[in-house]
Amino acid sequence: MDPDPDLTIVLLGKTGVGKSASGNTILGRAAFESKLSLRSVTKEISEATGRVFGKLIRVIDTPAILDTNEDIKSLCRDVLRSSRPCLFLLVVRVGRFTKEDQKALRTAIKAIGSQGLKRSYLLFTAGDDLKNTTLDDFIFEEEEGELPHVVRRMGGAYHLFNNVNRDQEQVRELLQKSGHLRESPVLLSTPAHSFSDTWQLVCPGSQLC
Repeated sequence: MDPDPDLTIVLLGKTGVGKSASGNTILGRAAFESKLSLRSVTKEISEATGRVFGKLIRVIDTPAILDTNEDIKSLCRDVLRSSRPCLFLLVVRVGRFTKEDQKALRTAIKAIGSQGLKRSYLLFTAGDDLKNTTLDDFIFEEEEGELPHVVRRMGGAYHLFNNVNRDQEQVRELLQKSGHLRESPVLLSTPAHSFSDTWQLVCPGSQLC
């Protein structure tokens, strides 16, 4: 029997945002098929397990959430029901935050529910496209835009991946920020947001619910 993972990570998002590539970055190997395509490369839910910074991590890659919503809802319920540590990554590619992106994010939030939101992070991909700007500058370029609105509703729980170089330090930072990796007393500070308050931050008056 395979040992229980120390952490299960579920990747959620629309087609082409880099879910599979992010899974490969987390595991440090090509566990999932990943290529630039207008159509979903991932046709069904798949998973791979690996040891990352001493932790046994199971990564679950999912098809485009707008195409397979019910299957993904069932998966998320099962992951939460297991009572094992888990992290839901809502994946968004750096670039224009379109109506389709907004719809995909709303669908993902509904799929994971209130308990899933307490264990979620917004993961931006294509960090190499930022060039000479920072992620914060990109997000808050239009202070009253939809993207800053969503990030605030997520309680500031966001992270950036560059899936081209697959630098493992960005994986370490994600695990530390989300509270799943603590290597020294310095890292025992509060994560980027309080999971117990996330649902209240996201839902009231938000079009994401």
